[in-house]
Amino acid sequence: MPCGEFGANAVFFRIGILAYNVGRVFMLRALDESWRCHQVHTLRWKLYGTAGKIVLHGRYVYLKVTRSLQRLFARVRLRSWEFART
Repeated sequence: MPCGEFGANAVFFRIGILAYNVGRVFMLRALDESWRCHQVHTLRWKLYGTAGKIVLHGRYVYLKVTRSLQRLFARVRLRSWEFART
């Protein structure tokens, strides 16, 4: 338990449940079929933990990642945009 107070612990666990559910929806809607069997920890390790650099150039924001991950991030971005539009 992160705290000695019951209410604070309840809020902590509810935030954890919300984060888990958002992560699962992200896996189901924005990622390919091969990602659906992975756990949230694997998603955090393989995708969220990816090293990148945020670049501001000409009023645009870019995320620079390694060449091997550019295609994956482009698909995730497109599928996230399509999901948001529905």
